[in-house]
Amino acid sequence: MKMGKFLALLFAGMLMPISANMALADTPSTLMGPHGHGVTVEGKIILYRNQVQGLELGPEDDRLDAETLVVLDTHPDKVFGIRHHDNIPATEAIVDTLREAYLHGVPVTIQHVIKPGKKNLKINWVQLGTLSQKK
Repeated sequence: MKMGKFLALLFAGMLMPISANMALADTPSTLMGPHGHGVTVEGKIILYRNQVQGLELGPEDDRLDAETLVVLDTHPDKVFGIRHHDNIPATEAIVDTLREAYLHGVPVTIQHVIKPGKKNLKINWVQLGTLSQKK
């Protein structure tokens, strides 16, 4: 085994316990409640837009770098976006979920990064349906 590969594996092994603890710190205790690293919004998608990479939206102090943008009926003054030019499977699933929800008029819950006073917001996750739906 080459020394560089050995050192890379050794370093990765040393970081694994640290990264596992960080992942657990952000892991919510339930899928049905609020999460500390974002704000959730619910509604139906009234605008679904895909654009080329690098075409940003908004003024300099509220810029959103995203290829897929959506607007919800409950928050028509805000734009929620996600970058997906890196072909990450989870991100592609989010984009697919947003598109299907728009095409079929299904409400969604979106969690976005906390940015008080901003109108252009980065999506953390999305789910079909709303957290407030009755069981």
